[in-house]
Amino acid sequence: MSLQLEFYTGDPEEIGRAFTAVELEPLRDGTLAHSYADLSLHISPTDLDILSEQAAALLGTPPVLLLDSLERSVGGTPDESDASTVSPQWVASIAALTPDSAPELTHLWLGAVAAESDDEVVTDSPDAVAAVSSLIRLCRESISRGTPVIFAWYL
Repeated sequence: MSLQLEFYTGDPEEIGRAFTAVELEPLRDGTLAHSYADLSLHISPTDLDILSEQAAALLGTPPVLLLDSLERSVGGTPDESDASTVSPQWVASIAALTPDSAPELTHLWLGAVAAESDDEVVTDSPDAVAAVSSLIRLCRESISRGTPVIFAWYL
């Protein structure tokens, strides 16, 4: 089983309860969370910090790293899963991108992941472009609705 990395937006307490109860469908179908992005691309959470760095490079701004931006756990099971709110600064940094920048960002990001890991990484994956595009849209919607972003991982 691989590590799952997902983002949701909406009420953190409701999302945390559903996530802890492993009721994931309402988080994904718009019933409970109003946006969802799945970045389960056989990557690690630290690879999402590389995504943050590459997004900042595209924007010409200092990077705001995801893992440093996790604020408060709202759900999960120790050593198996966690759902945490993400700082508004990180959300704003991703939302500053446009969804049409997703192919370029994805190529830069996966190239940087490959360079960091010395593994062979496909840098033009359509699934990865779709995931990055959905993350950008999620962050933009979070800002427009005034709701937090929750980053969740589970085994």
